[in-house]
Amino acid sequence: MASTNFRTLALAELNMTIADLRDPAHRQQIVERAKELEAASKSTRTGDTVRQHQVAELLNIFPGFADNPDEYGPTVAEIHSALVESGLDIKRPAVGMHLSKLRNAGYIDSARKLESNGKRGAPPVFYFLTTDPDTWAQVCNGVITAK
Repeated sequence: MASTNFRTLALAELNMTIADLRDPAHRQQIVERAKELEAASKSTRTGDTVRQHQVAELLNIFPGFADNPDEYGPTVAEIHSALVESGLDIKRPAVGMHLSKLRNAGYIDSARKLESNGKRGAPPVFYFLTTDPDTWAQVCNGVITAK
């Protein structure tokens, strides 16, 4: 695989020629643009960052999570959908990672739904609160972070 010449790309993007490299002002502009192009090419993450406290805070809006034990809590798909609807461009595994950390720390727990709603495969997993309200408030505020 050939290496990318970012200075050549910068020259083309800035509509400059090799002759412009002799002018110190243009050369500096070309070098800066080449560095920007190289940094952009090395960037691999796309989308927004979701924080653990954002996921924890969102869990509170689902009635079966903490308030009503007779209802199922949210599933990963429902939590992800709610975050996307709030304007975040995030991936579903990021939500699952935060839920897993919260579960491993003992703040929440999960169980399978009893029904599969006519779909094939195992029923989805739902989440529910297992800690006291004061501790959960600290998790939601970002004071406590599950590792």
